[in-house]
Amino acid sequence: MILGDYTVRTALENFVFAPMRNPELLPTVLPLIIGVTVIELYFGKYQKEDLGWNTAVGNSVSWMSTGIILLITTETTQQEKYATYGIIGIGALLGYLDFYHKLSDTVAFIVSSSGVVYTLAYVSVIMIKTSMPVNQTTLKAAAIFTIAVNIGFKIIQSFETPADPYSFK
Repeated sequence: MILGDYTVRTALENFVFAPMRNPELLPTVLPLIIGVTVIELYFGKYQKEDLGWNTAVGNSVSWMSTGIILLITTETTQQEKYATYGIIGIGALLGYLDFYHKLSDTVAFIVSSSGVVYTLAYVSVIMIKTSMPVNQTTLKAAAIFTIAVNIGFKIIQSFETPADPYSFK
């Protein structure tokens, strides 16, 4: 699918390879990559555990800190600055809703899950720091990337050896 100068494939490749092509992205995206990997592997190992309210609030802090890092480390256009404020605002709103349990736990734990929060924060950073156009093509690619990453983690989790719930070593 082609829209403008970008294809969905080109945008997807940018999401995957941008940190390697632009090493200056690493200080911003590496904490997101490490965070989502560790948390997703944890929940694969400890399958009986669920995301709790405290983790949901903590994940919202990741949104806000990612936005703040973008503000301090990136020269942005006005549109990118608004997107960065949006990231901070989403984090603050989600943090408020999670902190005060304003959403049902099912909804809160889905929208505040590490797979959703960290992946969308990563996509936002890549789009802002590489000045990707925000259009139908890149948004489709962002959705595909987010879904693919989350499915990928579910597949990896299925290969993990679950923890013995009766061992407290």
